[in-house]
Amino acid sequence: RAMADGLGPLFRKADGLKRDVDSALEAMAAPKAQQGSDVALQQRLAALFADLTNTSQRIREEVDAMPEKGRAGWDRKVNRLEEDVSVIQSAVDKQLGTFYRVRKEEENRKKLLGDRKKRDGPDDDMQGLAKENKALRDSASALDEVLDQAGSILGNLVNQNKVLKNARRKLLDAASSFGVAQSLVNVIDRRQTGDKWLVYGGMALTLFILFSLWYLLRM
Repeated sequence: RAMADGLGPLFRKADGLKRDVDSALEAMAAPKAQQGSDVALQQRLAALFADLTNTSQRIREEVDAMPEKGRAGWDRKVNRLEEDVSVIQSAVDKQLGTFYRVRKEEENRKKLLGDRKKRDGPDDDMQGLAKENKALRDSASALDEVLDQAGSILGNLVNQNKVLKNARRKLLDAASSFGVAQSLVNVIDRRQTGDKWLVYGGMALTLFILFSLWYLLRM
């Protein structure tokens, strides 16, 4: 329990770092950035991503050290975080590579033509990549929330089924002792059967929704 409580702040820190990295990527891809601010942004982006990577590794170590029971949910979350970090790393590598290439071209241009301001338009490709990465991670987070809600609903249905089973057993015991009418017992049996199919139907509907979301997100 204490270990799980310690993971909450780490996941919140990782989410904040992902947002900061997204902001830095969008700022670097924005037009009309000055050379001095570009250098500061590049340094900040590198530092933020290093912190995000270290935090992700620490979370993985904490989750791996947890007992098997109750670890499945944390495993799913840390796997999602590692996938996000991998996607972010591709964007960071591309952005920093573009940054150094642009700086080299600018230095060569200054040597040939003198110190003139660039008149290029905005880097739409880099801005689009940053926004696409952010949208993918938002969709993944929404899918995690759907999975959690579906698991909670399924758990509630199972618990209700157990309560009905206990009630049926108690009524059968009472029927044997006090002569409860057989018709009442039959009604309880029919309710038991109906609730069982309701649980199965809920499970099937939940699986259909999850597979549909997974298929749509993979397209």
